[in-house]
Amino acid sequence: MRIIILLITFFISSVAFSHDEEFSDWMNDIDLDNYFFVLNNGDDETSFFEKGHRITALEGRWNNNQAEYRVTYGDSKGSAHWWWWMSQPYESFVKKLEEYEKKGAQLVYSQSFLMPDGTARYQGVWDDRR
Repeated sequence: MRIIILLITFFISSVAFSHDEEFSDWMNDIDLDNYFFVLNNGDDETSFFEKGHRITALEGRWNNNQAEYRVTYGDSKGSAHWWWWMSQPYESFVKKLEEYEKKGAQLVYSQSFLMPDGTARYQGVWDDRR
């Protein structure tokens, strides 16, 4: 039953939010860190997210022998807490679903991709906006 719910959630969230023009370019995890550093104007003291921004969507893929990611971000005003995870194995992702559900957070965006060995990796963004 949980797998069916997970699949429906992935389908709905991917269809609802998959607008290419809103996403960053595809980049590996190191470039993603640099991307946020540049958005933060090189400020090491206060993070981009502490300045009132949050990730609104996160997608991954396997391309050219590496995992790549792209994101959208927005204003975090009105969100008490939000979380994002990328490249999670299935079991870990399910634990995150359960953990954040207990905290009252909702999965607002999710997506997955297949690794070369056939295992899936999951991305998710949760928000407890109330």
